[in-house]
Amino acid sequence: MKLRVCLEINGLAEDEFGNKCPAGVQISLGETDKQIDYNELTKNINIEGLLKTMCLDEVVCPEDVKIITPEEYDREYGEDET
Repeated sequence: MKLRVCLEINGLAEDEFGNKCPAGVQISLGETDKQIDYNELTKNINIEGLLKTMCLDEVVCPEDVKIITPEEYDREYGEDET
């Protein structure tokens, strides 16, 4: 199973009219055969540190970041298979 952490970052993207809107970001942690509880995996994530690592700390505030489930990410931001 793919192990990933998914985020929704408010104001990171723009719609077709130039209005700020949320964007989805996922961080792949590789694959595992272990069953890992997503809430346990994400409960201690340091959003400020994560934004700094992604070089977004000058663009986005930690308050604009929401951890979402992989299912939410796939539904809202999944890539089109065209």
